[in-house]
Amino acid sequence: MKKMLAILLSMLMIFSLAACSQGTPDDRRDPEEGNRPGEAGNMQIGNPWVDCATLDEAAKTAGFDIAIPGKFEGFTNKVYQAIEKTMIQVFYYDGDPEAENSSRITVRKGTGSEDISGDYNEYSEKETLKIHGLDVLVKGDEGKIFCATWTKDGYSFAIVADKGLTKEALSNAIEEMITVAG
Repeated sequence: MKKMLAILLSMLMIFSLAACSQGTPDDRRDPEEGNRPGEAGNMQIGNPWVDCATLDEAAKTAGFDIAIPGKFEGFTNKVYQAIEKTMIQVFYYDGDPEAENSSRITVRKGTGSEDISGDYNEYSEKETLKIHGLDVLVKGDEGKIFCATWTKDGYSFAIVADKGLTKEALSNAIEEMITVAG
């Protein structure tokens, strides 16, 4: 693991140095001039997430729907986002979504069978639970579940809770999602 991290950091440093190079005078163009036809410019990848006012709007953007838990106890504010034809996510907040001290639970559905949780933390506890007939991989610490992932019908699902969930709360949420979806 340490060797892999060292290689990754070395690659990042090389890319950083390459990005900082000045290039030749011909490479430096006035932003007003633009690039010559056929030349690549300094392009940045935009944020693929589209903010949506409703769950229906997020479903239209993603091209598929998602059944979500009605609520998580204490989490009253929801924010909807989608990536076109790829993924839907719903954030549940226990306070103002803009406040730094708000806790968040994220529910995601995406196409395919990859882990879409976005949670790359290492956890001391990892097991597969059988919930409503699904094999759900859960990861956590000290009895709390911080990340749960599963697949069903060609889609990947994830629930990520920054303060953790109990097995009962997670099980209830997944059962509600499966029951509502049919």
